Amino acid sequence: MYSISKDLTVDAGNGMSPIPVGINENVKFSGLEKKADKNGNSYLSFNFTDSDGNSLMHNEFEINPQYVTPKEGESKEDAVSRRVNSMLIRIKHICTQFISADQFVVSGADWSSFCDNVVQLMQNRDYSKALRLKVVYNYRDYASLPNYAPFVETMETSPSKLRIGKYDKLEKEETKAVAEVASTDDDLPF
Repeated sequence: MYSISKDLTVDAGNGMSPIPVGINENVKFSGLEKKADKNGNSYLSFNFTDSDGNSLMHNEFEINPQYVTPKEGESKEDAVSRRVNSMLIRIKHICTQFISADQFVVSGADWSSFCDNVVQLMQNRDYSKALRLKVVYNYRDYASLPNYAPFVETMETSPSKLRIGKYDKLEKEETKAVAEVASTDDDLPF
């Protein structure tokens, strides 16, 4: 049975906002964990929080060859290998902010065991370092990390190696509905 009484409280101040698009300073890494999606597929979830309490979750899923489109002149195997390599570089790029590249050696017989091994290797690390984090919009207009490194560095890095490039999406695209409504002003019968 459903019932709402005066004892039911609404916490209006607990909304989460994404870390803003751009290069953000004094961001904290709030953890890494292995999760499973609704189909039971494992993925790695990296969490960041800025000084204003905004957060960003970056997830890395196993590359599914069915959804990889080769570039012109590239074989399917090469395209899958390129995507896997890009993913491994992103994982290493984040993790090596807290562990030396020499120590960050990890493998797994399959994706799930690889995720377990990454999480285990990163356990008990000191995540107190302040970070500089580059955030852009993805193709769905959600705040996210770029597909290619560098996108994170410690605040001690001087000068910063993070740059906003011409391919970095910093503004959301106009929605189709807004564009269609805007273009029909002259056609309205009233």
